[in-house]
Amino acid sequence: MSRAIMGLYEFGPFRLDLDGRVLSREHQALPLPPKTFDLLVLLVQSPGRAFSKQELMNALWPDTFVEEANLSFQISVLRKALGEDGARWVETVPKHGYRFSAEVRATIPSDKSSIQPVTSARDEPSSVMQKRGTGKVWLAGAAVAAALLVVATFLTIVRERRPAGVKTSPALAVPLTAYPGDERAPSLSPDGSRVAFSWNGPAQDNYDIYVKLAGPGEPVQLTTSPARDESPAWSPDGRFIAFIRFFTPDSRSSSASSPNTPADLVVIPAHGGAEKTIATVFPPPIPPSVRPISNLSWTPDGGWLAFGGTTSPNGPRGIWLMALDGSEQRRLTEAARHDHSPVVSPDGRYLAFLRSPTVGRHAIFLVPLTSDPAPSGSPRQLTADDPGVLGLAWTPDGRDLVFSSGGHLGVSRTAKISAVSRSNRIPIPEFLTFGEQATGISIAGARRLVYSAQSRDTTLYELALRGPSATPVALAPPFSSTFDEQTPHYSPDGNRLAFASTRSGTEEIWIANRDGSNPLQLTSMGGPQCSNPQWSPDGRSILFDSRRAGSADLYLLQPDTGKLTQLTDHSGYEGEGRWSRDGRSIYFASNRTGRDEVWRMPAAGGAPDQMTRQGGIGAIESPNGFLYYAKSAGSPSSIWRVPIAGGAEVPLVDGLSYSLNFAVSARGLYFVALNQTPDRPSVDFLDFRTGQRSTLVRLDKPFWLGMTLSPDERSLVYPVVDNAGSNLMLVERF
Repeated sequence: MSRAIMGLYEFGPFRLDLDGRVLSREHQALPLPPKTFDLLVLLVQSPGRAFSKQELMNALWPDTFVEEANLSFQISVLRKALGEDGARWVETVPKHGYRFSAEVRATIPSDKSSIQPVTSARDEPSSVMQKRGTGKVWLAGAAVAAALLVVATFLTIVRERRPAGVKTSPALAVPLTAYPGDERAPSLSPDGSRVAFSWNGPAQDNYDIYVKLAGPGEPVQLTTSPARDESPAWSPDGRFIAFIRFFTPDSRSSSASSPNTPADLVVIPAHGGAEKTIATVFPPPIPPSVRPISNLSWTPDGGWLAFGGTTSPNGPRGIWLMALDGSEQRRLTEAARHDHSPVVSPDGRYLAFLRSPTVGRHAIFLVPLTSDPAPSGSPRQLTADDPGVLGLAWTPDGRDLVFSSGGHLGVSRTAKISAVSRSNRIPIPEFLTFGEQATGISIAGARRLVYSAQSRDTTLYELALRGPSATPVALAPPFSSTFDEQTPHYSPDGNRLAFASTRSGTEEIWIANRDGSNPLQLTSMGGPQCSNPQWSPDGRSILFDSRRAGSADLYLLQPDTGKLTQLTDHSGYEGEGRWSRDGRSIYFASNRTGRDEVWRMPAAGGAPDQMTRQGGIGAIESPNGFLYYAKSAGSPSSIWRVPIAGGAEVPLVDGLSYSLNFAVSARGLYFVALNQTPDRPSVDFLDFRTGQRSTLVRLDKPFWLGMTLSPDERSLVYPVVDNAGSNLMLVERF
């Protein structure tokens, strides 16, 4: 029997092994969801054939009625997995279906090459640098392999344990909502008939709580406050919905010195009516790059609400219980960083929660509860803290936990673990066949599950600063894709751009020529935050931030050799690094004093000096002898300056959208500014000579992270959010 019949095909740099159900690229495994893999098999086995949509749906979901949106979703996942060529190879045939247009080759290898994971280690060029080609370097998925190879291993284990001859029908996710904007943090009623969720509404102007049937039907708006309402949670008897109402900016002066965000715990009848404020609490802050999930849960007796954060502006962190009448509060966990997103088991015997040592890294912990309730033991870790966890829910029998996980800003998927076990070993997760890009999970009734599927596409735009046109222009690929592109930086000669992108499945550092040619992925961190690349003044090195080792640190990468060096190793936050103009020093932000301040260290490493004393981050050295920086990482923030040689710290301008969103020229400051409508920012300029502020262009899309000024000061490059939103997905009998 030939290898082609047994099922080994090649197209482009990819190899598809039907026997092992593995898609690989250059010996790197690229695990696909089962349904997406089946779709690829259908297309690859009949290259050039125009499949109708109905034909593909019948083959993928035999004896099951599905809507066309399910096929469209699988097509989208497949195209993204295949990188830049995905849209060209998986071709849309108008008014008919799809065709696979790549040249497919049946191969007969001399042996089965092993699939090896990509790893990265300090000062090891092969662990960081992607292999160069002699021609154009095509976009790779190596980082996905590094982050998700374990997924393939787990799936293999699960398949091997399944009894022979048992045929299972995979659970299917179907859209429950398709509204404009962002529907998130779903919560099913106890009987599973209705779902409450937070939505920014038809006008996408404010988050309120809505309720709808878990099926056809329009949503009913439950709250109308101008404040942001999040994290709805049904009471065990189905009569009430609790939620968290975040204060509007500047509405409570007590929060000025708190690292947490003030909010009210509110309860409202499920059919509408008078609200009751239980208490004021302080949930942990959510950076703009982090996808928010629920942070509220009831105890089964309906007497307590569990939340993560603090009960006072600067109080002790952890998971807390608040009595429903607000008369009593109990601390269940103690956290050095942040404990949040609690979920109480259906029988009230356990509480699961997320512990976040740093941005983009979470672990699931479990603590047993007494009947009071109170903790009856120490928290036990159930998952490693490498990936981010974006949703968490108990199964109705109280034995398993379903969760969604993925790298910082990258691709996520759902899994299930056994939570109730006498073993202290971390359980092996079983990855599920649904839940791509899932955040916020809720389970109720007869194993009915709802999650929020989120998507975002950010693109780098260029604004010419000289000439008649003041219209931003989207840069061509690779500076645009169906994923995130952010934190751009020009090389000193202006011929290349470095930027961060999630197109490989995880956030990694890329470079490309300014005309878009020769794109190259430089890092393979495989999940942790990896962003903010900064070319050195001599163009030989790139400084960037990563949470590869857990805490946020600065790294130095030499693109020509792939050599990677970790520059800082403090246990706190160290990031948003910038070079001095002579390349001998590096400015960076650190919270080692208890809040973000600007520090300066020798470029070769060494003890740093503190540059600011009143808060600071994202500092840039200017030609006029000053250091310009953002006051804080919040949004909005303000731009300040301090003499490099030391002196007074002076505020210059308010309304900065984010700490990375400004650039310094010889003439003044360029920055992305927030106006009355936060989702419609502008690019503004502050003239150093006159002190006057002017608007260069108003943007019709939300801001994103980063800004760079070309060396000749003729253009700005910055990202905006081209498309973003989320819909609720429904899974029956999962």
